[in-house]
Amino acid sequence: MAVYGLGLKAPLAALIAGALFAGPAAAETRGYVITWFTQANNSVEGDCPGGINPPIDKQYAKDLAGLGYSPAEIARMMEAYVDGGKGEQGVAALMENRARVNGKPANAYAHPAAVADPHLTTVEYKYEYGFNLDGLGEKSPNSFEDPITHEKGVNNQATRAFGCVEQFRGTLAVRPSLWVFRWTSVRETAPAWLMSITGENLDKDGPVTIRFDRAMEHMLFNGDGEARADVTYRADPDERNHHTFKGEIKNGMITVTDHGHLTLLQDQLSSPIFNLDKVHLRLNGRSDGGLEGFLAGYQPWHELYFLIAQGGSSSETNTVGEIPGMYHAMRRLADASPDPKTGMNMAISVTYRLELVPAFIAGVSHSPASAGAGSQ
Repeated sequence: MAVYGLGLKAPLAALIAGALFAGPAAAETRGYVITWFTQANNSVEGDCPGGINPPIDKQYAKDLAGLGYSPAEIARMMEAYVDGGKGEQGVAALMENRARVNGKPANAYAHPAAVADPHLTTVEYKYEYGFNLDGLGEKSPNSFEDPITHEKGVNNQATRAFGCVEQFRGTLAVRPSLWVFRWTSVRETAPAWLMSITGENLDKDGPVTIRFDRAMEHMLFNGDGEARADVTYRADPDERNHHTFKGEIKNGMITVTDHGHLTLLQDQLSSPIFNLDKVHLRLNGRSDGGLEGFLAGYQPWHELYFLIAQGGSSSETNTVGEIPGMYHAMRRLADASPDPKTGMNMAISVTYRLELVPAFIAGVSHSPASAGAGSQ
């Protein structure tokens, strides 16, 4: 049994882990649990032409106009709707069934393509977090520049699609409220996600193996609600939750060098499976022994849509905002995996912010010498 060890400066823990590790004697492995996993946003004033998208009551008034209601009818209906529905019960039902299939009303969240595109405002700004996923550099169309590394040609179209919706806006210091709500719910109800790093000497530059797993256990927390460090987790033996990537440490930064595919099971209700292609990663150490950084790649946008839309009208009015509008924005901005029949791009570039704390990972044995990028 291998036990994957402690933080960045823990020679005794590394020695113990080395004694138990079923691999080369010189190998050192450190384990972590992912404590925060949220979309990486760089929201600033002026990044949305004409301002951010309106709150749901204002958007619903626009949607009613699109259904053919007159300004007087809309004013009366929305006044009653905002007042809690007194004397008017129609707006909620109309919005829930504003799709049109064969000329008949249909559920807008199940049939978003059959809802008129409200043309939500999308981000128009130079700097967003991420990587040049398509390898085109500055020639990459509709791309950004990373505000930290200043890499050009950054592909992060999910942030462009969502970044002008109030609930998705945020910075590294202030996490987007929708993702905070979603992640804090998931990390208490679904097994934890784990990561381990193996190399000859993790305090020096050199090649490493980076491994992702899902735990058998849920995350454990301190009294302040943050993840507890140095907890032992067992890696789930299900091969769908185990992926290894070649990487390196250079100038203290951990990166993936061989960009494969990552799959992790998650919460069966809101986000059953997480898929990411052409994985890019960069992580830096923190003073508390943890890590922080970014994970990026191409994600099937219909999976992102399910995460947003699975709560239906309740999610639209309380937490998310105009759901079919975000469907149309992702569909329009998707930039990878074209369907061979239709040519429509079925994946969208996305960047996530990661924060990790040291953990021990038990029940897994792997040899860094034989691990390949994205292997299972």
